[in-house]
Amino acid sequence: MANLASIARPYALAAFECARDAQQLAEWKAFLQYASYITSQPDVMTLLGNPKLVSADLFDIYQKILASQLNPARKNFLLLLAQNKRFNVLPEIADTFNTYFSALEKSSNVKVVTAIASQESFKKNLAQALTKRIKREVTLQCEVDPTILGGAIIHIGDKVIDGSIRGKLTRLLETLTG
Repeated sequence: MANLASIARPYALAAFECARDAQQLAEWKAFLQYASYITSQPDVMTLLGNPKLVSADLFDIYQKILASQLNPARKNFLLLLAQNKRFNVLPEIADTFNTYFSALEKSSNVKVVTAIASQESFKKNLAQALTKRIKREVTLQCEVDPTILGGAIIHIGDKVIDGSIRGKLTRLLETLTG
């Protein structure tokens, strides 16, 4: 996952700077969200993994689906993704773009992963604590992943705070074997 994030970062930054300079941040955000949604569909994931499908064909597919949201800059962006075979990174590009967008708006989307569903009181207290800590308005996106066993993993932009039991056990094991 970290590898995809590092691949996505320059694309997201370029898109963000282009959108900011053209004063089209909302349009680019919507475009990237829609492109990300398309990419996450199982049929599209299968197409992206098909070695017989060439980049030009993938570009044509995305161009036709996203036609209503394309302008020359966004079309060039899709063409760049096609040439570099990076359509599979669109969800991470959209997430990173949203991080830049939130930073500009002085707010942050924070993803919190817990082993069980969080209670509203916990969410409220966590949001208040994070708002105070990072000095920005915080919007929580909560997910449940039972494989972390307990605790929480918090994603704030590019930063990850791993307070999960699985993470602690993994670090302990690395310390003992290393």
